[in-house]
Amino acid sequence: MIDMLNAIIGDDNRIESIEYNDKEQPPMSVDGRTVIYDIYCKTHDGRRIIVEMQSGKQHNFNKRTLYYAARSISRQSKKGDRRYDFDAVYVVSLLRFIDPGISDRIRTEIMLMDVDSKKVFTDAIRFIYVQMPLAKKTEAECENDFDYWIYTLNNMETLEKMPFTDKNPAFVELIDLATYDKMTEDEQIAYDRSLKRMWDYDAVLDGERYYAKEEGLQQGKLETAANLKKLGVPIDTIMQATGLTQKQVEDL
Repeated sequence: MIDMLNAIIGDDNRIESIEYNDKEQPPMSVDGRTVIYDIYCKTHDGRRIIVEMQSGKQHNFNKRTLYYAARSISRQSKKGDRRYDFDAVYVVSLLRFIDPGISDRIRTEIMLMDVDSKKVFTDAIRFIYVQMPLAKKTEAECENDFDYWIYTLNNMETLEKMPFTDKNPAFVELIDLATYDKMTEDEQIAYDRSLKRMWDYDAVLDGERYYAKEEGLQQGKLETAANLKKLGVPIDTIMQATGLTQKQVEDL
């Protein structure tokens, strides 16, 4: 996780250690639509940053990440009066879909800046979006740790062997972590549960899209039939042209 985050964040604030779900800050709830991980990181120079990792299809995803970043900042005030000296919050979003509202690039980084001078206003809040479907490089074309990680994550389910083990020792360890039969029973149950939740959500979305399309087609047929009826076209002809029943045409 440390190696992957450093590759994705990609700056001089190298992360050296991480913690999950700090006792002083209760983790975000996990719903059926997305998975959220709170990761508390310490950089090489002693800075503390909180990383909110998100993955899931969501309408208005950019606004959703803004909401969670704001919540992560506000929750820190519960620790006591720190006079707004809160830990930096980075939102790292690994998207399994393409969101035109973000950009047309694989990696997009958003920070607060002065509009005129383009000078960064503060690095206390950052948003990094990685749109996985836009990564098109082959294994041979990958050139750096970012490429290695995105390629591996995109192709994990179909890889016959772990790539880049000669490039980065983290991928040697990843072989054990990513192998299902080496998980404990509890880890396998949790993994299966997570997959089922993701599949169920995708299935619901596909169903909603299908029925919305069907409803739109049906409405179009009704409107066409109504117009033909106004023109005096025989009901039999309208039925043949639209596929509607006699009763549906007569009721218009």
